[in-house]
Amino acid sequence: MFYLHMAVRSLKRCGQRSLLCMLICLVTVLFLHLYAGNVRDLEQMREHLPDAIKVAGKICNLDGSMDQELKIEEALVTELLASESVAEPAVTVQLLADLDASGSKRRGSIPPFEARGVNCLAGAGGLKPEDVTLTEGNTLDFLASGERKCLVDRALLEQKGYQTGDRILLDLYYYRYGDYHEVFCEPLEQCEYEIAGVMDAGSGAGYPELILPIQAVQDSYRRAGYPFLADSFFFTVKNPLRLNAFKEEMQKLGLLPVSGAAEMHYEGNALVVQDETFIKAAERIEESLTLLRGFLPLIFCIAAGAGYLTAHLFIQDRRPEYALLRSIGIGKMKSCLVFFTEYLLLAVAGSGLGTLCAWPVMSENHSFSLMVMWVSVGFCVLGMLAALVSMSKHSVMQILSQKD
Repeated sequence: MFYLHMAVRSLKRCGQRSLLCMLICLVTVLFLHLYAGNVRDLEQMREHLPDAIKVAGKICNLDGSMDQELKIEEALVTELLASESVAEPAVTVQLLADLDASGSKRRGSIPPFEARGVNCLAGAGGLKPEDVTLTEGNTLDFLASGERKCLVDRALLEQKGYQTGDRILLDLYYYRYGDYHEVFCEPLEQCEYEIAGVMDAGSGAGYPELILPIQAVQDSYRRAGYPFLADSFFFTVKNPLRLNAFKEEMQKLGLLPVSGAAEMHYEGNALVVQDETFIKAAERIEESLTLLRGFLPLIFCIAAGAGYLTAHLFIQDRRPEYALLRSIGIGKMKSCLVFFTEYLLLAVAGSGLGTLCAWPVMSENHSFSLMVMWVSVGFCVLGMLAALVSMSKHSVMQILSQKD
């Protein structure tokens, strides 16, 4: 209490000097907030960059000319779906279909309707959730299941006289690829599906008339004894900040880089990752971070210099008081503690005011702001300790004989 009492009395007696010290501490903590805030903003920008810039990937043939109507083996599809590096996968398989209520297949003719097996609505081209009207109790999650439900184009539904909730008999046909780039349409299975919803594609071309869950289509392939081949596979990289690890994983799965010198074929065994925009943005952020971090030693030197200069100016005209305390029998340590307590109160008050000024800007990072404040107080304390050590090396007579 003695040190606190003496410090408060000195603060009241030397008001202008105390305000000056507080102002310097306030400016120092604002300067540190400016620097640390910029570094933290860049780090958060880098952390949230994968959400701002998606890195899309797709499977294509080796020469890169096709990303649909491919032959993607089931084993590769399974491994990609199970990979923790792949997010938002959209897998499709192209089919043809015929609706025949009597259950008899048409042979020798091309089925009139396009069907597509998908695992999510993104695989249906540009179709949006608002373009789909589902029956009560159904959600689009059924596309990721093996349920025998389907979405039917409204024009086809009205043409055939069906209603949502009806069960329809589908003759499904699959594409078989020949050895010389031929494509054949072969019967796959006759099965019954429930109409779970209606698509309003409007006048847009390219939408299939029927959308089926891809797992249900895979079951049809297995029952028919044919190897399942996906038509396309699109996805996003889950963690673009680990692109190199992702590409190594894809290489282990047997995916190759696109080669312009390769011959055209239907096998989907090459990987295309659209990462140019993400890499450029990440490089710019990293360059800025490296530049700012390179200034860190200089920032520390400036803050330490400000702390020492403030302490030195503070103690400079207090030497006679120190000599007086020593001359009346107060020890060196206790005499220094009186000035140290006074300066510590000023440093905490000035740094606290600076932190309050920066509080609105750092509203989401109060703990970080407090950390910066205590770093500033630490520099002030170190400066004061250095000034006190320098002063305490002199005797009382030397201090009294010195002239400013």
